Amino acid sequence: MHQPILKTSRLTLRPVEKTDQQKVFEGFSHPEVTKYFDITYSTFESTNEQMEWYKNNRENGIGYAWVVCDNANSFMGIFSIHRIDKQNKRCETGYWLFPEFWNKGYAKEALNAMLDFASSQLMLHRITAEIEPENIDSILLVSNLGFEREGVFKDFEFKNGKYNDLEIWTKLFP
Repeated sequence: MHQPILKTSRLTLRPVEKTDQQKVFEGFSHPEVTKYFDITYSTFESTNEQMEWYKNNRENGIGYAWVVCDNANSFMGIFSIHRIDKQNKRCETGYWLFPEFWNKGYAKEALNAMLDFASSQLMLHRITAEIEPENIDSILLVSNLGFEREGVFKDFEFKNGKYNDLEIWTKLFP
């Protein structure tokens, strides 16, 4: 499937392109943005891995990543769905915005557009977000969009010298 551009009243979500690598690097190396990430990049060159991941996911139909832009075309962050399993009609989501765009409703608007695409265009039934329990803002975001907490993966990732739990939040579509 060709990855469409998604639009809301305030935002445009367009496919990630190779020319976005500088902003992707800035996001994945920003300490506030990556506070709850298991992936960070310390050099521009190292983000080639992330750019290839976006490209391969899209080409293989197992994921889509969108750059979120406001009406002034400012690069705000990236929202994605990945690990698309067409047989079981499910996927995972991940997202980030630069801090200057936090607490303005943009994340809810962008995620809602992506959820609509996943359910109406991809005909998925289930979308999951893995969130560290301390990431209260992300938990509030998904719970406000109808996700429910399913459980916890104990000591699921090793980051900054310690094991971290991940909460599993899921939204089911009819």
